[in-house]
Amino acid sequence: MATIQHTVMRDFGAAIFAATGLPEDQARAAIDHLVDSNLAGHDSHGVIRVPGYTASLVEGGIKAVNPKVERKSPGVEIWDANRSFGIVLCRTAMQTAVDMAQEHSFGAVGVYRSSHIGRLGDFPPLAAEQGCIGLLFLNGGGHFTAPFGGTSRRLPPSPISVSWPTPGPYPMMLDMTTSMAAGGKVAVHAARGQEVPEGWLVDEDGNTVTDPHRFGGDNPVAMLPLGGPSGHKGYGLAMMVEALAALTWSGVSAAEPTRGGRGYLAMAIKVESFIDLEEYKNEMSILIDWVKSSKKMPGFDKIYFPGEIEAETRAQREAEGIYLEDPTWNAIVEAAEKVGVAKPDID
Repeated sequence: MATIQHTVMRDFGAAIFAATGLPEDQARAAIDHLVDSNLAGHDSHGVIRVPGYTASLVEGGIKAVNPKVERKSPGVEIWDANRSFGIVLCRTAMQTAVDMAQEHSFGAVGVYRSSHIGRLGDFPPLAAEQGCIGLLFLNGGGHFTAPFGGTSRRLPPSPISVSWPTPGPYPMMLDMTTSMAAGGKVAVHAARGQEVPEGWLVDEDGNTVTDPHRFGGDNPVAMLPLGGPSGHKGYGLAMMVEALAALTWSGVSAAEPTRGGRGYLAMAIKVESFIDLEEYKNEMSILIDWVKSSKKMPGFDKIYFPGEIEAETRAQREAEGIYLEDPTWNAIVEAAEKVGVAKPDID
C-alpha cells in the first residue's frame, strides 16, 4: 500500500483535474472533497474516484459547473445541473439553501440531471456551521438495491445526510445509505482482495453472495436494503427519498426515469427562527452528555455521537497520511499520465 500526505494528494489531484480543462478553483474544490472523504475514513468516496472522474471530464460526461435555474420562488430553487461536476455543484446548492434559509427560515434547492456528488456528509455541515440544520437527500447512483422481499436491482442506495449545530468544535452529522452499504464500499473490498460481509449481496434466487466482483459485470447481483433480510425500514426510507427526489424534476427510479432519476434535494432550516441558537446548542450538549453517560457494551471503550468518529479519524490521518491500496494508487497514477501530469515522489 502507498501512504501519501493529504497536502501532497490535494496538489496532485488538483493538477490532474485542471489538466482536463476544469477551472482551477473547481479542480481544487473537487479534490479537496475527495481527500477530505479519505481523511474522514470514507475511502469509498475518496481519491479512489479520481480515475473515473478524470475519464468523465476528458470524455465530456461531466463538465465545469454551469447549472440552469428552471424554477424559483421564495425559499425554493430548481436547477438543471447540465452535466456539472456534481461534488462542486452540490456545495453551491447547499450554500444557496442556507442563504435562502437565513432570509426565509427555510431554503431548498432541488437539482436534477446531476453527476455523482460524492460523500453526502461533506455538505450539510456547511449549513450547521452557519446556524442552520442541513439536510440532503439523493436518489442518484446505480440502481443496485433490491426492494424488501425482492432480489432484483430496482433502487439506488438513496443516501441521506443531516447535520446540526453543537457547542463543540464540529457539528453532529449523520450520513447513511438506505442500502446495506454504498456501492463504492464494495469496490474498496474488491481492490483490497476482501470478501464483502454476508448479508450485503444476494443473487436472483436470494442466496448470499460475498464475492465483490459479482456486484458488477454481466448478470450482477443485488444489494439488500439497510437491515439486510429484515430491511423493511431501510426500504421504506429509500422510498421516502424517491418521493422527495421527485420534487427535483429528476423523476423516480424506473426502467426509463423521466429525467434520468438522478437528483438531490439540499435543504436548510434556520435554527434562530425557532429557538435562540445558543439555547439550541445547549440542548445538544445536554443530549450528548446524556447519551454518553450510558453503560458501555463489552468491547466498546467510548460512545460516539454522529460525526465524532469522522473527526477523530481526520486528526489521525492528517498526521499519518492516507493509505491507498496498490490498485487504487496505480489507477490514479495512470489517470495522471493520460492527461500529462507527473506523479509526486512519495517515498
